Amino acid sequence: MTVNDTYKIFILRHGQSELNHENIFCGWIDATLTEEGKIQARNAATLIKKFCHTKESLPKIAFGSRLIRTHQTLEVMLDELGLKGDYEIVTKSTNLNDILEAHKEGKIPVLQSWRLNERHYGSWQGQRKPDVLKEYGKEQYMFIRRDYWGKPPPADLEREMIQEKHDKGALTGYDFKEPTRHIKYALEEKSGETLPNSESLSDVVRRLNVFLDQIIVGSLDKCSSSLVVAHGSTVRSMLKILEGISDDDIKDINIPNAIPIVVELDKATKKFVRRYYLDPELAEQNAERVRNEGFENQSQDRN
Repeated sequence: MTVNDTYKIFILRHGQSELNHENIFCGWIDATLTEEGKIQARNAATLIKKFCHTKESLPKIAFGSRLIRTHQTLEVMLDELGLKGDYEIVTKSTNLNDILEAHKEGKIPVLQSWRLNERHYGSWQGQRKPDVLKEYGKEQYMFIRRDYWGKPPPADLEREMIQEKHDKGALTGYDFKEPTRHIKYALEEKSGETLPNSESLSDVVRRLNVFLDQIIVGSLDKCSSSLVVAHGSTVRSMLKILEGISDDDIKDINIPNAIPIVVELDKATKKFVRRYYLDPELAEQNAERVRNEGFENQSQDRN
């Protein structure tokens, strides 16, 4: 099977965020990109541009989470790809036909969905990983952090959605969580979505499964390639679903920041064919850093 016989999904984790840099569990906290994160996003776009060769072969539809770090990553990437003036954000609809309307008009639809949000880390959100490791011990820390069924204690959203006066977030020492949830996700709450206060990876797979199949993969008949900018846990979940990775083996998959993965699907069946990083050497180095988070003092490339 040749590359022309496959659909392609370019999947990557967002660029480094402020809380990644500080080795803090981020989850649904709306952290912004660091300058390093923006450089990573631009480099990711350069890799995709080299792979595609021409503007016409670039992805024609994009997907991101509702968290600002994926939107900022997408903005930088679309600018580098020469597509920034051509995209249109679509947040309010998850109907595939509505999403493709922008595509018909020559726009690049960018769908932002909470289903691509990072795993909700419950009461661990806002806490530094070495501190959590010390409190829980290595075995329990790694079980909750990496096992398919591991789940942090739930967040107390009544307390954690309070925004303190002049608070600037976890970097100031106050471990804020989601002070704007009812504002940011008003549309989702109005439509009856049940938003989490803690998740295992199995929970992320469950909330992502139908969206991945019907919307992301479903769009490939009209747009033969797409770009997905998500988070470590949602990238792992997509790979698990598409590739059929076992519950046990998924714990060994670590996703570095902003290095595109190409997932190829057979055009006839939409079944998984292969996946590969566009910079495999750097991906291997940075994935090892992700695996060791909490265990060593890292000054950069924390994810």
